[in-house]
Amino acid sequence: MKQRARASLLLSPLAAVLLFAVLLFLDACGMVAPPQPPSLHLPEPATDLTASRIGNDIHLHWTMPKRSTDRVLLTGDQDAHICRNLASGVCDPAGDAKFAPEAQADFTDHLPPALTSGPPRLITYTVELRNRRGRTAGPSNPTWSATGAAPVLAADFTAEIQTKGVLLHWQPASDASTVIRIERILVPKQGTSPKQSSALLQKGSEAPAQRTLEVSYASGRDPGHAYDKDAAFDQEYRYTAKRIATLTLITHKIEIASDPSSTVTLNTRDVFPPAVPAGLAAVASPDEHAIDLSWSPNTENDLAGYIVYRREAGSPAAPVRISPDQPIPGPAFRDANATPGKRYAYSVSAIDQDKNESPRSPEIEESLPQ
Repeated sequence: MKQRARASLLLSPLAAVLLFAVLLFLDACGMVAPPQPPSLHLPEPATDLTASRIGNDIHLHWTMPKRSTDRVLLTGDQDAHICRNLASGVCDPAGDAKFAPEAQADFTDHLPPALTSGPPRLITYTVELRNRRGRTAGPSNPTWSATGAAPVLAADFTAEIQTKGVLLHWQPASDASTVIRIERILVPKQGTSPKQSSALLQKGSEAPAQRTLEVSYASGRDPGHAYDKDAAFDQEYRYTAKRIATLTLITHKIEIASDPSSTVTLNTRDVFPPAVPAGLAAVASPDEHAIDLSWSPNTENDLAGYIVYRREAGSPAAPVRISPDQPIPGPAFRDANATPGKRYAYSVSAIDQDKNESPRSPEIEESLPQ
């Protein structure tokens, strides 16, 4: 009996240890934690809703949430109910759509005819994100636009390359309350990867990937033209234009854009020659059996060099190129092949990197003594 009692006393601490370990295990598994309520799966409201009006359409944009209001990851497409309201504050449903969690959501509200005429009125948009039972955690942030007529289209939009830039034309409008906003996009050259195009857009270059040019009616009337002076030669650009009206409704500054013009694609290949070289002078060097020529340097950024021509003075023959096949980089040349006793008429032209050659300079005559 004493041995059995002693064994029972020895086993009791061991049983306590085992029981304690089991309790720890159950606690780690969450089996002893209080039960949690089920998720309602209410998407968090959007907080970055924006609106832009182009023509008779209002373009809405926002970021879809990743989680529900109780921090549960959302799965599958989520319902979005778009609400527009005027001064009454009553929601006029503009449409419904579905978007994936974390998506960049875009929705276009095509305004009914009643909202595209008459004096402009403030219009407010919100988006409600709903769960599968149609319940919502509330509307998004509000964003604003305006009703009324949009500015007229910038018709007959054209572009042409000139020496001082790209000349842009459009049909002038009588409404002087707008500006013309011109968007220019650089078309990547063949063989340029999307990554290279993105780097060009972010870092910029001599030919920026995107540019916006605004033309205001400073004189009170639409000029009907503008110069894009930053356009680079030997690029391909796409241009579009919109008229922009800006108004303030209550305390909100609203922009209304016209529909975009037709897109114009322009190759800005340089077809303009450099200026004619000036100040040509010729000096005979009898001891060196040569005639030295010099002239004032040209200042074009894309200058490749110069070409020298010669003919016998008084001869009806056309001038002949006597400089090397490659253009001369500097404004000087030595004619070491002149024949003593003959009189020559010299001229010089300038040529750029696109092989555009200027007219020849006025001739100057010189000879080597016999």
